[in-house]
Amino acid sequence: CTADKHFVFVVHRTITVNPASLVIAGNTSCTPVICTADFAVFKFPVTGCGTHAFVVGETTIYLAEVIALARRNSLNYGVITRDSPFRLLVECRYAEGNLASTGYLVKNPYLPNAILSHGVFGVQLRIATDDAYSRFYPPYHRPLRLLLGRPVFLEVQLLNAPDPSLVLLVHYCVAYPRSAQAVWVLVYDGCPNPLDYGHTSTLHIHHKQPLPKHHRRFEIRTFQFMDHVTHRYLNEEVRGLC
Repeated sequence: CTADKHFVFVVHRTITVNPASLVIAGNTSCTPVICTADFAVFKFPVTGCGTHAFVVGETTIYLAEVIALARRNSLNYGVITRDSPFRLLVECRYAEGNLASTGYLVKNPYLPNAILSHGVFGVQLRIATDDAYSRFYPPYHRPLRLLLGRPVFLEVQLLNAPDPSLVLLVHYCVAYPRSAQAVWVLVYDGCPNPLDYGHTSTLHIHHKQPLPKHHRRFEIRTFQFMDHVTHRYLNEEVRGLC
């Protein structure tokens, strides 16, 4: 994240990611400025390529999503692809009166566990089936279809943490529709959004057993995004990011 407000980042080739297939989700005409067989380099303004901006306190956060375009094979009775899905979220923060910024890369864990490097850990956000957090919905159950105003039990955890004494701190969580044209702050500075009149999120404390330090749990109430002009419901799935 540069001082003149540009995203600049590199995506390396993996067993399932072809750099030539990568584009920015908000504007698929935004392609890498440099692309080789081994990596793709992106550079674009934080306000360009369909990125979304939102303000939390005195910090402006810009969010861009990188996806891989799947090659399709279409026949008379169906359409298939053999390209693995790929999703990368890139974030830049700019505090008021400060040129310093921070960038985050969050990648969907599509790679098989067998090829994860030792000592490298990620973060997983998953949905529990009940408030006891005894079971979790598998990935193939998403997206979930729920009535509005119903509770959803979320857990954020470190994956493959090399040190059991590590402590996971959740600074903020947001929800946004698939088009990324809106955003709603669920948790900020480790606390529920105080500006949410409907109390969308509450921190969940599990009384029955202590939680490991690399787990954090909270509860939200389902809601639906609306068009900011027509105030009609947006028929889009809602995604979460912490």
